[in-house]
Amino acid sequence: MERVAVVAGARTPFVRAGKSFASLGPLALAKHAVAGLIERHAVDAGGVDALAFGVVVPERGKPNLAREIVLESGLPAAIEAQTVSSYCITGLRTATLIADAIARGRIHSGIAGGVEWLSGADPATFKEPTTGLTMGEHMEITRREWKIPRQRQDEVALASHRNAVAARERLAGEIVAVEGVDQDTGPRADTSLEKLAALKPAFAEDGTLTAGNASPVTDGASAVLLMSETRARAEGREPLAFIDGIEYAAIHPDEGLLMAPAITVPRLLRRAGLTLADIDLLEIHEAFAAQVIANVMAWEKGWKDAPLGPVDWARVNVNGSSVAIGHPWAATGGRILTTLAYEMQRRRARRGLISICAAGAMAGAMLLTRD
Repeated sequence: MERVAVVAGARTPFVRAGKSFASLGPLALAKHAVAGLIERHAVDAGGVDALAFGVVVPERGKPNLAREIVLESGLPAAIEAQTVSSYCITGLRTATLIADAIARGRIHSGIAGGVEWLSGADPATFKEPTTGLTMGEHMEITRREWKIPRQRQDEVALASHRNAVAARERLAGEIVAVEGVDQDTGPRADTSLEKLAALKPAFAEDGTLTAGNASPVTDGASAVLLMSETRARAEGREPLAFIDGIEYAAIHPDEGLLMAPAITVPRLLRRAGLTLADIDLLEIHEAFAAQVIANVMAWEKGWKDAPLGPVDWARVNVNGSSVAIGHPWAATGGRILTTLAYEMQRRRARRGLISICAAGAMAGAMLLTRD
């Protein structure tokens, strides 16, 4: 089995829906991310064997968006392409498809990514099909069950904004300018606990989830270049990190729509023979601050698995995450994978862990390592 290297990543800025990218559409955004990856990192497109790209809200008339990216971007027509849709873990799913093909020796190099253009989404898209509730309404139920206070949610949200603002210069190397926009529009340097506390509940009159401690509706795209270690070394590329483990899980929505990470992370760590204390950097997708807190509580106390011990919050989302940066559903996995891999390289960190919850009561987790 070939080791799978994360070689490079690029993305568009993440922009609030209905704003600067409102006239573009999924294919246009996706092409910007893929072209930016290829140009910025001097990728020989002729050496790319496959492309897997995800989108949750498809573009009309383009059911296989991935193939349109290949053909309309002027990439070699021989590149195989497939489109994936798996809610918020779509970006991890596309990386898994490429990584599995590399590990088995079927291909040597591939691009994984995702795009979401929520400017054009039907409002019904934001409701869980099986329950009729929005994700925020589901999270209010979980928040009550886990007794998560409003102040703690706002503290996690504030940390996301502060870390993202402090990381602007670092993240600039991952971002390809689009339509004159060259940075994420979500992170706010002027927010505070007092300002967050003043916001009204967004999903229930007596709720604690607000626009300030939930991820905003966002447009954006991301792309990641994966190679076999052999190919990367042959091209003189230093791997940022290696994909060392992947896990997926699902539960019934009644158990908590966004609580499946409580299964994926313990299962992945157990299989790798690791504990949370062995993880140098932990990336937890912030659909809501309350969701992050609930899953951390489940890991620490044990829920459907043995307790994993305490989480060191100083290692969590050190460059901010979805509450501040935004959450274009299918693009989030690629953003997190890219940012974590580059941060591991900067810090010479040995292990990094990704945890992403998803609608449909699903979740994905991925372990990155560096020798």
